[in-house]
Amino acid sequence: MDSFLLIFLVLIAYVILLFVMKFTGFWEKETCETCLNSCPDCQNPMERIRRNNGNYILNNLTFHIFNYKKYRYIECGWEGLR
Repeated sequence: MDSFLLIFLVLIAYVILLFVMKFTGFWEKETCETCLNSCPDCQNPMERIRRNNGNYILNNLTFHIFNYKKYRYIECGWEGLR
């Protein structure tokens, strides 16, 4: 098989997988009555924190489809991307 064709098929499969993950709600923000971004552990509001270089690379690898942002909740210690 031609290497160009193989790379093209893998890239198309990757993009399709990303869109399937997006439309099924993978890594979707959790909401509650009082806030739009709630902690997945304790359901309280979270605050945005500064992203590091790894987060920017992940955002670029997913072609900005998910638009990751980094959040933290101080009381329970949860920190991550949403």
